[in-house]
Amino acid sequence: MGTMKPISAYLTAFLKHTPGLLLILALAACNGSQTPGQATTAESLTPAAQSTTLATVRPTRTPAATATHTPTPTPVPVSTLDVQADALNGMIITFWHPWRGEQEALLQNMISEFNRSNAWGITIQATAYDGLSWMEQAVESGLSSGTLPDLLVGYNYQARHWDASGRVLVDLNEYASDPTWGLSAEEQADFYPAFWSEYAYTSATGAAKRLGLPLHRSALVVYYNRSFSLSLGFSGLPESTYELRLRACAAAEANTSDGQSGNDGTGGWLITPQPSLLVGWVYAFGGEIARPDGRGYQFNSAEAGQALDYLKGLQDSGCAYQALGVDPAVEFATRRALFYTGSLSELPAVEAAFAAAGNRDSWTILPLPGDEGDPVLVTYGPALLITRSETERELAAWLAAEWLVDPSNQAQWVAANNLLPVRQSTLDLLGNPLAENPHWAAAVALLPLARSEPAYASWSVMRWALNDAMAALFDPAFTSGQIPDLLKTLDQTALEIFTQVR
Repeated sequence: MGTMKPISAYLTAFLKHTPGLLLILALAACNGSQTPGQATTAESLTPAAQSTTLATVRPTRTPAATATHTPTPTPVPVSTLDVQADALNGMIITFWHPWRGEQEALLQNMISEFNRSNAWGITIQATAYDGLSWMEQAVESGLSSGTLPDLLVGYNYQARHWDASGRVLVDLNEYASDPTWGLSAEEQADFYPAFWSEYAYTSATGAAKRLGLPLHRSALVVYYNRSFSLSLGFSGLPESTYELRLRACAAAEANTSDGQSGNDGTGGWLITPQPSLLVGWVYAFGGEIARPDGRGYQFNSAEAGQALDYLKGLQDSGCAYQALGVDPAVEFATRRALFYTGSLSELPAVEAAFAAAGNRDSWTILPLPGDEGDPVLVTYGPALLITRSETERELAAWLAAEWLVDPSNQAQWVAANNLLPVRQSTLDLLGNPLAENPHWAAAVALLPLARSEPAYASWSVMRWALNDAMAALFDPAFTSGQIPDLLKTLDQTALEIFTQVR
């Protein structure tokens, strides 16, 4: 059967591939054909025209006007930052991001609009890397050399690690709450709570910190064939793990008994092992991954045991199958799977697979159904981070970041990339794109169910351990009776990883 590696193996392999402590190749988003590791700057880029135009860009925030006297004077909020507005004039800030191709072009168009329209004459100079991994390597090198951008893109666990490496990131609480330059209480509440709270934590010294401004989110979703389910005699959508299992088993039986030997053993759930899958099912069974005291992970729990027993039970009963080396989108589009779990980023591939197969089945996107009817949407995504410098430069970077997550810019970005917005008011600007893409609209409608993955600095290493745990679980030689030992091993591995990677 599959087994988990010792902790030294995770760390050795991890360090072999990164100059620092944090490289996550699995989340790399490479676009373009440039030689790996190379970056381009905005000066060499000719932005491509964009077909997605949703709204006129909202004017950038201007400093609060000087108070005027009234018969009943009202106190005027005063900035807590020791910065005069004219100190921002002509400021040039550098920005590193991991996107190429159409994403880079769209982002550069947004940046160009900011450079043209902001009231302070601030200029963003952007540098694009070939994916998150290459940009991460550049950051790790910059931590040693002292050469870092003013603004960059990173996941929460990366931000935690980078800040722990030398307190190089700005605590955004001071800027977000500033009466003049920050976000109002209404604007802060506009962010979905799961995304806004993800970046707030208590540091090792007991200080409340916020290291990032959420940019967008993707998610682990269930791709579900409604027409296939209807042909099996089921109406509506599955709202519990029990209902999902009934339908998976019926689909598997249908493919085995249809007289076509080529699809025997298929039909139910296509197993696609990945770290987010384990996290999501533990959530769906009412469990947690992060300890409530914030001191590591907890995998050896009753809820985790129930989740893994459920998944293994699907496989053991023939209601799920694992087909290595296949394209899950193609399996799904040819009725070899009633459903599979994958990233929302796979949506274009699924749509293309249905078109290629000439399949006109009705299908949709669902959350993971809860064991007792409480569904879960596991989300993940990057934020905008600001590095420490002089206050006026930090403020200029903050104003740029604040502008990039403005609802109108959010609408352009998520509509073009099939992503989830981080702000609720963005939905008001997505009418036409949502109507034109009902599958993406189904995913967007799930936003109130969002749950984030753990945000510890060690999470990228922990994901490797979860990959091994999932591989062990779905090994044909593995039995459900071995699940308790697997969870004990995973818990011990998690403790060692958390202790060594802070």
